[in-house]
Amino acid sequence: MLRYRLGPVALALAGALSGGAAFAPAAAQHPGSPDYSIAYDIAMPDPASHLYHVRLDVGGLAADTIALQMPVWSPGRYAPMFFAKNVQRFSVTTPDGRPVQWDRTDGSRWRLHVTGVPAVRVEYLVYADAPMSGTFSVLDTIHATWNGPSLFMYVERHKPDPVTLHVVPPAGWHIINGDAASPDQTDYRFENYDRLVDTPTEVAPEFMVDSFTVDGVLYRTMVHHNGPTTPDERSRFVGDVRKIVTYENSVFGPPPIRMYTFLFHIGFPGGDGMEHLFSTQIADRRPRVAGDSVLAGVATAAHEYFHVWNVKRVRPMLLGPFDYTRERYEPSLWVAEGWTQYYGMMALHRAGITGRAQMLSAAATIVQSNLTAPGRKETSPRMASFEAPFWDQAGQAQPVNANQIFFSYYYAGAGRALYLDLLIRERTHDRRALDDAFSDLRKRSWYQPDASYYLQGRGYTEADVEAAVNEAAGTNLHDWFDRCVGGTDDVDFDGVLAGAGLRLDRSGPRWTIELEPNPTPDQLRVRNGWLTGTKG
Repeated sequence: MLRYRLGPVALALAGALSGGAAFAPAAAQHPGSPDYSIAYDIAMPDPASHLYHVRLDVGGLAADTIALQMPVWSPGRYAPMFFAKNVQRFSVTTPDGRPVQWDRTDGSRWRLHVTGVPAVRVEYLVYADAPMSGTFSVLDTIHATWNGPSLFMYVERHKPDPVTLHVVPPAGWHIINGDAASPDQTDYRFENYDRLVDTPTEVAPEFMVDSFTVDGVLYRTMVHHNGPTTPDERSRFVGDVRKIVTYENSVFGPPPIRMYTFLFHIGFPGGDGMEHLFSTQIADRRPRVAGDSVLAGVATAAHEYFHVWNVKRVRPMLLGPFDYTRERYEPSLWVAEGWTQYYGMMALHRAGITGRAQMLSAAATIVQSNLTAPGRKETSPRMASFEAPFWDQAGQAQPVNANQIFFSYYYAGAGRALYLDLLIRERTHDRRALDDAFSDLRKRSWYQPDASYYLQGRGYTEADVEAAVNEAAGTNLHDWFDRCVGGTDDVDFDGVLAGAGLRLDRSGPRWTIELEPNPTPDQLRVRNGWLTGTKG
């Protein structure tokens, strides 16, 4: 049964989008040599083997050696993964089949000796039998889903060069990704290697596709669901995703794109969410249950879609263009992930999916963790961000004392975001909010001169974050940033909650946030603005 169907809007736009998703990178900045012709082919002739067949053709060579690098880590998953360990049967020939000598300089880098050789063909297999995640690739008899860094080597010093990709699916299987402008598109052109590996792809015998438009952008939901679903559940699911997009676009405006694709895997082993420029990949092991107040995958969508601006475009300094050769130590993940965690949590209520009680309960959980987790007194939000490669799904071969020394930048950042949102609203009588701080941060980074080939603007620094918050709040918060972001002081949640006519109740095992019965007009204005995501 074929369930790959695009709505009429998607079909109408397919021709217009045939050149790929809208993307306007800065001019490429090459280290010196002219562009190579770089073409990737990926095939999966025997899904039961879990082996992807990858071919890389590189032309225009005029050197004695070139190097191929397999990424050590994947953007959005900060721990080193050493994807090269799943590469096998590596070979290099000329296009007419003559062998080309090669060696390895380290575990993830292959050096090809190409004196007098104008083009090479590289072939290798990649073993992919991981649970669903936003990091690894999977190939089995149910589907193929890939994350580019785990499959595709790049030509060293030529990441900015345009590349093509040809997909050879098993017979009868279907293809979708964030750049697919028509059903089962097999050929793609990407502006550079970074875009290639930032385009997760699903290939399967069957999946569901629905579409809608918000702010002139085409949105698609692909659902690969392990179990039955009803038309009502399907309609509700798509409607909830649309509500999230509508609300989150209202925070900063729609992203500068023509198309965005949600890739959902529901009811399969594993679980994760990962942001990409024109798509997100979400895995939720829970099947759909009609009675759930939030259907499986929706809460993660609220987080991941917020990344369309925060992280993917308005990005910390080290997150684009990427150095794939080693893990990166970035102090701003408390903003990149923590603010996203906060807005994703608030979006479910502000978009009209959950009630006020659920929102207050989620906020209280964030506050409680920020005031009770032992690791919060050992590691500041900045240092927790910096240490992400130690903890972000990193393998632990020896016992670690994580609960006592680490407090996640997701929750530390979400707590600081909650505090700042209320603080800014109170200080400005609800005329401004954390939204305005983020908009100012965008001006300081996205709208600055292009720093590289990768994307518009430049990455932001911690100084940019502090300046943007100061501007929104109308006061200098340097001391607070020193104590509560660079240091381990607890945040004064009681004070900012009181400014909104709210009270933190610590009497039970699970703390709650209560509404004070007789708020002043100012308190009520701040409270209503915070609850609804609007400003007075």
